[in-house]
Amino acid sequence: MEALENFGVNWPFFIAQLVNFAILFFLLKRYLYKPILDMLEKRRAEIEEGLYHAKQMAEDAKKFESEQTALREKAKEESQHIVDNAVLAGERIRDGILKDAAEKAKEIMDAAEIRTEEEKKKMLGEVKGEVLELASAIVEKILSSKMDSENDKKFIQGIMKDK
Repeated sequence: MEALENFGVNWPFFIAQLVNFAILFFLLKRYLYKPILDMLEKRRAEIEEGLYHAKQMAEDAKKFESEQTALREKAKEESQHIVDNAVLAGERIRDGILKDAAEKAKEIMDAAEIRTEEEKKKMLGEVKGEVLELASAIVEKILSSKMDSENDKKFIQGIMKDK
């Protein structure tokens, strides 16, 4: 100890400084260092929690985006299916309409042919009637006049003039 005194160490002053340092250390640790460490720990926990939530939100966003993509694909497939069904239904309706139109056209053509045949038969009947009347008139004129060559010539010329 004498060596320490040779270096200028004052023991009562040194002990007082040690006590002051211990008191200061205790006070700083209790009222300043511990609250600061608690505050830093709380802030670190908040940052970690914020990072965790940000990571969760990023994962949720990716999950939501993939779900949205899947829903869009499904909606696209369903809409294509609906369009395909509508096209098929339209084609069936068009085919049905064309078939009905062809059947009606055939019916109209058949009816026109029947009417044409009926008109043809009616006209033939009328022509036959007129031919018979004309033949009767010719025969009647022939029979009613005397038959000689001069009368025959006049008669034939008269018939020719009538026509």
